[in-house]
Amino acid sequence: MKVEDRYVNFTDLSGPLSDALGRERLSSEVLVTHLHTLIRAPYELLDDYCQDYQNSMPTRQLRDEMRSQDWHPIASIIRNAVSHNFRLKLGRVRNKLPLTWRTITISADMDGQPLSSMTFWHKPGYELFLEMQAFAEALPELPPKQP
Repeated sequence: MKVEDRYVNFTDLSGPLSDALGRERLSSEVLVTHLHTLIRAPYELLDDYCQDYQNSMPTRQLRDEMRSQDWHPIASIIRNAVSHNFRLKLGRVRNKLPLTWRTITISADMDGQPLSSMTFWHKPGYELFLEMQAFAEALPELPPKQP
């Protein structure tokens, strides 16, 4: 692949792609990047924004509004798994299981299991991102800071 004036060779991928274990490892790396980019970072930005808004405008509880969204429990579980050891931890939501959002269902027997492409992958990841994006676009702007 040519990037600007350099040629980037992909022969380093030929070895891992030639065997099943290597392909699985590369697939896992893609999953990590995908979920971090689409779920973890936007989730944390939304949560921080909602908290900052509440701190400046306590009359509106944006974090509660975010937590009441139908996508929130799944996003929170995925965010926690990506942030820690890529295992599903169902602590606070255990009494609400099973949780279903679109095509994703999280059940009690998944507690402690590794997050994998069989659990959560491209299409639901992007759909979840779009839900978070729609929520973000409807948020009020932070009021200007007073000097």
